[in-house]
Amino acid sequence: MERTEILERIKEAELKVEQDIEDAKNEAKQIILKAKEEARKIIEEAEKEAEKIKAEIMEKAKAEVEQEKAKIKEQWLQQISAVEKKGKDNAWNAAEFLYNEFVGMVEHA
Repeated sequence: MERTEILERIKEAELKVEQDIEDAKNEAKQIILKAKEEARKIIEEAEKEAEKIKAEIMEKAKAEVEQEKAKIKEQWLQQISAVEKKGKDNAWNAAEFLYNEFVGMVEHA
């Protein structure tokens, strides 16, 4: 082999290596882009799932608050009813007392 032929083969080999390196760089870029896209999709799905879980938790909490509110309301209504009954009973007792006092005053007058 002549020296020029050897130099040409070396030059060809260098060009092939440079092309292989360029191809590897491009392939690495594509792999990175694909990985970033997959990561973005995973993040979006996780965010959607988190929103779904958040909504479920909020609905459950609202339902629990409504139940507790209804329970407290019922307790207050029972207490109000008891106070109202006691007030009516006291009003009748007061009316009866005043009536008896009035009758006693009239009888002694």
